[in-house]
Amino acid sequence: MADRNTVTLSIMGRDYRLSVTPEEEENLRVCAQIVEAKMKEIHQPGRVFSPDAVAVLAALRIAYDYLNQRQAIEKVQQAQSQIESIITMCENAVKR
Repeated sequence: MADRNTVTLSIMGRDYRLSVTPEEEENLRVCAQIVEAKMKEIHQPGRVFSPDAVAVLAALRIAYDYLNQRQAIEKVQQAQSQIESIITMCENAVKR
């Protein structure tokens, strides 16, 4: 079993203790910063949301951003595949 460290992450003034491998620690710290930033965007002065609602809305925004990025990557991969097919067709036409 891999060595595990206990890490405390603070999000919106609350501490969360996690047991993580050394390889996971830095990425989880960055993820906590992303979550906190999204929660702060949602939790604006004058708008009353429960902490649970803020957390759920932040999760939805993060998932939405992730989905948009994944779809953009898929479109780029499709375009790259089409370009490679065209290049292959051109190379084959030149060889004839």
